[in-house]
Amino acid sequence: MKARELKALLTVVTALSACLVAQQGPGPKTDSSSSALSAMPSSHALTEAAAGALSVRVREVNVLFSASDWRGRFVSNLTLSDIKVSDNGEEPQSLTYFVRQSDLPLRLGILVDVSGSVESVFPAQQQAAEIFLQQTLRPSDLGSIITFSDQARVAQDFTGKLDALTGAVHRLKAGEASTAIYDAVKTSCKNLSREDDRSFHRRALILITDGEDNSSISKIEDAISTSLQSEVVLFAINTNVVPAFTDSLLKKLTENTGGRVLHARGPSELKMAFRKVNEQLRNQYLLGYKPANWQADHSFHKIHVTTLRFGLRVHCRKGYYANE
Repeated sequence: MKARELKALLTVVTALSACLVAQQGPGPKTDSSSSALSAMPSSHALTEAAAGALSVRVREVNVLFSASDWRGRFVSNLTLSDIKVSDNGEEPQSLTYFVRQSDLPLRLGILVDVSGSVESVFPAQQQAAEIFLQQTLRPSDLGSIITFSDQARVAQDFTGKLDALTGAVHRLKAGEASTAIYDAVKTSCKNLSREDDRSFHRRALILITDGEDNSSISKIEDAISTSLQSEVVLFAINTNVVPAFTDSLLKKLTENTGGRVLHARGPSELKMAFRKVNEQLRNQYLLGYKPANWQADHSFHKIHVTTLRFGLRVHCRKGYYANE
């Protein structure tokens, strides 16, 4: 068994043990610094985790989500009793697990626009990305650096070595002519979910761009579909000096996956944007359920997650495709 797979199994087993202890005594206290299992995972879910793969399976769906209050602050102490979920408007047949994600491994891609239109802000972009990596990645996490203009190119493949990642960011240069955002998102999402990696982790892609696509073969709907099928949460850091020009497309691209758009017109806004992404990544939950009516017909199922706590907004992907 690989080291990451063993670590994933230990994480799930520890969480299960905590749940069993809680059932034998008073209700468990909520602690924002630890991962808590609020619902007993099914034996199927544990088997999947032990094999290093907890993803969409026949009649079982997992949903990664976060919740923020009216001030935009993310909430870290939700329990299963706070959550309600529907699949194509129907309540699930059953809920199989609910896990606090703060300590579970992260597989992160940083997708950097290197076209000429971002040249003026590029040095600040690099510095903010390096700081973000230093503050975000933990020993169990993996990161990659991808650049794009007319197509996506891997500057640094997935690694847990921080110096390799920051070094790759530092060596990047901007100035190329074309910008193919949607093609690059598709390629990066497929890379994040490639089949040779069966480890237990979350997937996130951070797109740094001014949002001006002028050469993609793919449409925005293609990029969204690939993001959903790859179970990738997509964030966009909009560096356009007039973000209103490109916000609507970037919002469509990100909000369907449970991510969001952040503005970064200068060094201070770039650092703040990365800080907000880090905050959301560290306050996530994983909910598993079995749909009431599910067939492997490749149809799109709408997911709707709400919280019973007043004033909270839930961020999660809008749905999934019912594939084998």
